[in-house]
Amino acid sequence: MTAQEILKRYAAGERDFANADLRGASFVEAKLRGIILRGANLEKTNFSWANLEGANFEGANLKGANLHSAHLHQANLQNADLSDAKMKTCGLREANLENANLRGAVLVGAKLQNANLQNANLSKTHLDGADFTDANTEGADVTFTETTNTVGLVMSQDKISLKRIDRSSP
Repeated sequence: MTAQEILKRYAAGERDFANADLRGASFVEAKLRGIILRGANLEKTNFSWANLEGANFEGANLKGANLHSAHLHQANLQNADLSDAKMKTCGLREANLENANLRGAVLVGAKLQNANLQNANLSKTHLDGADFTDANTEGADVTFTETTNTVGLVMSQDKISLKRIDRSSP
């Protein structure tokens, strides 16, 4: 299946593309609200600037995907593999990232307000300037994570909790 085929079928009203193989496809600036790509292989797919509000990526392979400035408000990314994904300034408000693998992902400037990151793997991620206000990060792994100027993320030895903080001032 190609990106053009998905866009054509989506425009005709189809929404369910579960388990599709779209490795390396390009959906730059695509408007795919509510699309279902559950279990799909989206490795290195380009979704930069795409509107994916309410999309379902549960269990999808998004390893190395480009989601730069993508709009993923209320998207379901539960159990998705987002390792090494490029998610700079990505909008993830109220998204479900429970048990997602974000190891090595770049989330610089990402908006994660009210997102669910429970038990997510955030190890070795770049979170500089990301906003975690009111996000659920209980049980998340932040080993070797870069958090300069991160808002709302407080780490402790036994778990992560959230408070409104601003690390930009010395």
